[in-house]
This record gives sequence, structure tokens and C-alpha cells, in this order.
Amino acid sequence: MKSKWGRRAFLAGAGASAAVPRLAAAQAAFPVKPIRIVHGYSAASNPDTIARVIAPSMIETLGQSVIVEPKPGAGERIAAQYLMTQPADGYTLYLITGGANVISATDPQTPFNTLKDFAYVSTITLFPFALFVAANSPLKSFTDLRAAALARPGKLNYGHSGVGNTLHLAVEYLKGLTDMKMEAIAYKDTGQQINDVVTGRLDVAISTFTGYHGALANRQVRAIGVTSKDVWPLQPEVPPIARVVPGYEVVSWLGLAGPAGLPGPIANKLADAVKVAVARSDVKERLQGMGNDARASTPAQFRARIEADYAKWQPLAKFVNP
Repeated sequence: MKSKWGRRAFLAGAGASAAVPRLAAAQAAFPVKPIRIVHGYSAASNPDTIARVIAPSMIETLGQSVIVEPKPGAGERIAAQYLMTQPADGYTLYLITGGANVISATDPQTPFNTLKDFAYVSTITLFPFALFVAANSPLKSFTDLRAAALARPGKLNYGHSGVGNTLHLAVEYLKGLTDMKMEAIAYKDTGQQINDVVTGRLDVAISTFTGYHGALANRQVRAIGVTSKDVWPLQPEVPPIARVVPGYEVVSWLGLAGPAGLPGPIANKLADAVKVAVARSDVKERLQGMGNDARASTPAQFRARIEADYAKWQPLAKFVNP
């Protein structure tokens, strides 16, 4: 007599085998309904605008609607946690920023882990930061800034946009590589920060080229160093800090992620749609006008960037949680 357990095992195995073709067929047909892109910022913010810039091309490529949904608050935590509640089927995506990876790496209370809780699709844009001084500052280059900071430890100050964010930690990372000592001052308002640079209350500030665009155009400030390893193509006149500090590099990014477990074929199909979008001249022009270098990637390349950045930022947790 045949064992009933053997028959049950056979039936279970047969059911599992039958499910494989169905799963493969679902992945091949993807997408069959609208896709949502959620992000952690307000409507009309830079991330929101970037998502809406690439959405029309993704709609053409994928043949389905792409809906952008802001879920602002708590430093992207609300959007990230929402994604973690969604099925890993590619129909809910998260426009993640480099700042979310910094938060995950440096704050143990963060309710998500960028290494474990997300699957990565593609980067969309990359952008560096820069060090800015007043137009009449005696600090004409990063070499000058470094020499002044070493000669007068703790006497110079620098402005950033918030404790624990990428801008703050980018300078702390730089200080660690150079033994520079400068006092950090956080600003909630970029306009006030720019005013303090221009009037000399701040020796130097770190920000984006987009944030300082007006002050640069009016020749109120100068950029003395960019945080990318090589010359940044959108600001080729600004020398990389890495020329003076080999190995220094901070480039932030925006990209698309899904919940952990997102099937590879779906991630690849979405990545291909992003690649098509950022290759379009009109999309590239819009993104460059916002200070971003349009740059798609494969899921594996995006994952590698996440892991490398995480390893860079994790040792700097002491500046977030002293």
C-alpha cells in the first residue's frame, strides 16, 4: 500500500511545479496595471519633480500608468515604511535618496535597513556637493581652507543643512581624512546660510550647486571644491577635493527601489524603462537644469552603490548619536 504521506508530498510538489510557470508568466506579462512611485518629500520638491519628469517616458515604455505619490515626513521614514508593507511585485516603487541610506547606516533607531528591506532597480540621477566661500574670502582654494583649518584648529566654522544628513557627514568624513578641525553649524534655511557666507559669519558652507545657483550667478560666492572624485561635468571649472585628498568622494543620488524580494526579471524591466527615460534629450535637459546628472544603472550596480555608501557612512554614526 502506498503511503498517504508520499501521495501528499507528490501533490504538494506538483502544485509547486505548476506555480513556477504561472509566476514566470506573470513576470513576463508585467506590468498589467498602474505602477505607483512613492517618495518621502512634498509635492513640487526636487524628488517629486524628478519622479514626474521620468514618468511619461516610463508610461510609453511599459504601457501602463505611472502615478507619483508623495508621502512626506520623518526623513523618508514614512515612505520607506509604507513600501515595506507592499507586495514585492513591482507595482509599488520607492524613489529613494542617498540621504535615506545615510540615515539607515548611522541611526540605529531607523525603522528600515537599506541593505535588507529593499530591492534596487536603477539610479536616476547623481549629484555631488561643493564647498562655498564668499566671493571676497581669502580662502581661494581647498588647499587654502585646509591650511587655515590646520593652522587654527577649531577656529574656522562651516555650515550644513542638518545634523546627521549627507551634507553634515560629508564634511566630517573629510575632516577625518585630513585632521582638519572646524566647528559645525546647522541651518534650517539655505537663504540664511548663504547670507552668512556672503557676510563672513560663516567661513565655508557645504551645499548643492542648485541651492547656491543664484548666489553663484550673482558672484556673491565661489565654489572652491566639489565632492566628486573627478571633475563634475556640469561644473567643470570647480576642482575636485580629491586632487588634494586622494580617495575622498561623496556623490549622492536618487533612484528607484522596490520591496525586498522583487523578482529579478521585473527589476530588470523597470531598470530598462528608467534607462530609456534618462537617455531622452528632453528628460536629460530637465534633470541637468535641476543640477542633476542623469545616470541610469542596472539593479546590481545600484545595489553595489548602496553597499559602498553604507560602509562609508556607518563609522560616522558617532556624529549623529554622540
